[in-house]
Amino acid sequence: MVSEDNPSEAAIKAGKKILERQDSGGSMKLKSLAKKVATKIDHDCHKTVKKWIKKSDMFDVSECGKHVSLADGKSDGDGGDGDKKKELKRKRSSGGDDADKSSSSGKKKSKKDKKQKKEKQSSSAPTTSGSALDSSNVVQWRKEQKIVLMDAHDDEDGKAATKVVNANKGYYPYSTFDAPGCVAEIDPILLKQCTKVNKFVNPSPIQAQCWPVLLHSGDDGKRRDIVGIAETGSGKTLAFAMPALTAMHKEDGGSHKKSKGRSPRMLVLAPTRELAMQVHQVLDEYGSTVSLKSIVIYGGVPKYEQKNELRKGVDCIVATPGRLKDLISEEAVDLSNVSQLVLDEADRMLDMGFEEDVRFIIGQTKAKEQRQTAMFSATWPAVIQKIAFEYLVNPIRVYVGFESIVGSNGENAIDDSLSANKRVTQIVEVIEDRARDARLRQLLNQYHSSRDNRILIFALYKKEVERLENQLKRDGWKCTSIHGNKAQDARTRALEEFKSGKCPLMVATDVAARGLDIPNVEVVLNFTFPLTIEDYVHRIGRTGRAGKTGISHTFFQTGDKSHAGELQQVMKQAGHSVPDELMKFGSTIKKKEHNLYGNFGPRGGPMKKATKITFDSDNE
Repeated sequence: MVSEDNPSEAAIKAGKKILERQDSGGSMKLKSLAKKVATKIDHDCHKTVKKWIKKSDMFDVSECGKHVSLADGKSDGDGGDGDKKKELKRKRSSGGDDADKSSSSGKKKSKKDKKQKKEKQSSSAPTTSGSALDSSNVVQWRKEQKIVLMDAHDDEDGKAATKVVNANKGYYPYSTFDAPGCVAEIDPILLKQCTKVNKFVNPSPIQAQCWPVLLHSGDDGKRRDIVGIAETGSGKTLAFAMPALTAMHKEDGGSHKKSKGRSPRMLVLAPTRELAMQVHQVLDEYGSTVSLKSIVIYGGVPKYEQKNELRKGVDCIVATPGRLKDLISEEAVDLSNVSQLVLDEADRMLDMGFEEDVRFIIGQTKAKEQRQTAMFSATWPAVIQKIAFEYLVNPIRVYVGFESIVGSNGENAIDDSLSANKRVTQIVEVIEDRARDARLRQLLNQYHSSRDNRILIFALYKKEVERLENQLKRDGWKCTSIHGNKAQDARTRALEEFKSGKCPLMVATDVAARGLDIPNVEVVLNFTFPLTIEDYVHRIGRTGRAGKTGISHTFFQTGDKSHAGELQQVMKQAGHSVPDELMKFGSTIKKKEHNLYGNFGPRGGPMKKATKITFDSDNE
């Protein structure tokens, strides 16, 4: 008789329980699961456990054999079906009665009929969804999702090109995962990871629109470059990851065998370590299903570990510009085969002074005509336009969740400013400097009385964050922090504790303001107003994510009055009333200054690099 004394049966049950408790939709690496199961059932060989899992019908193993998830209908209440099937099988093998055989046969036939019916329905689904999005429905869908497609230029030729782009059926959005274009263009293994493993219902708006733009080939057989101008928390990582991974897997002919020492073909540049790590997690999860290896490179950790990983061979690199430039200079990485380039949070990278590093790194990749480049930014100022025209080939601009406000580019012809999340209730309180500490304690008692909900406090300077963290701990609050003076492992640990809810109160500088996907942050408190209105919008964008609502409470001081006009515009655009105390500072919007030269900087963007002039003789 088969019972839990049988180690294979015990292993299957243990593996099922472990996967059901996974946050990642019930999926994990097969090797990791086998090791955990072997430890739990006290088995001395995880490789044997791995074989049991592969043979069991309770699990789905990816084609590359590296990832495993629960088979459909095998989780929660359906878990007993597998045991019933095994019991029937045992009875048949030991001469069970005819009634059992008849029952088993009937069940098999019934399941077969249901499966055929389900397949028939799924095969007809793409046609239905595809026919639903005709030209009029596409216009309506884009309007509802606040999506705008434009040519990169705003002159008369650009306006004509914009009409062509919007009328091109190849750029119609993939509103569902079973849309004909989506099924035809995106690798089915990657789609399965979205739908079966992560249980995504539909692509997010930015994914639905960026995928066809990046995947559709024109008459010349080339795919278009893209500039995505999107609000925070829009899901842009998969927007560029799915097309790039699909293209690379297609280049490999669908093969899962990779040569050692291979050079990378995809590069993602990100401004901060935390954002780079977050993008890497997505690329690692999806890339591993098609045997594409991803690594993350950033400063603050030993170089030799990163060099060792590069020597083993990688397909995708996610990196911050500073450390990657160092490794290039030391000839530890070769980017000459990079055909998929992504600049994530490009405006932030330039604001942080990485422009020269970014230009140097892009120069190490393939020529722009031989690669596909995607650039994502929160705004479309002159400096971003300059980079786009220089390193992208005839890109398409995709605005997602964007509404322009009057603002800040002065003489520049284009004024694309940020749009605040309308699900976030913005509260602005004009306050004196010395009153902030006592007021912060009052707000924590108001917003964080349960001490379980996640609260994120932003301050401007590293020393200020350290002071606030120590003060809050002395007052009895369980608190952690992220800032530039912390070592990388401490920053990573603090972020994980905050995400998991182990430490639900965090104080941070603006390193946590952009790009990070921190779930279920209920309140954002701006203890100090940021240096730019863009950082303000990104800060409050840490709450109200994934369709939820949130609250932002901001301290505004007399020294911040230069931002009063922009802040009023952001609040009005989001439908909030502006407090009278804030209106007293006026509504003038100061034009953007040059990062280095202030009001005396060049009007057309960054100043050109100086060139040395040499003369043939002293007489010239």
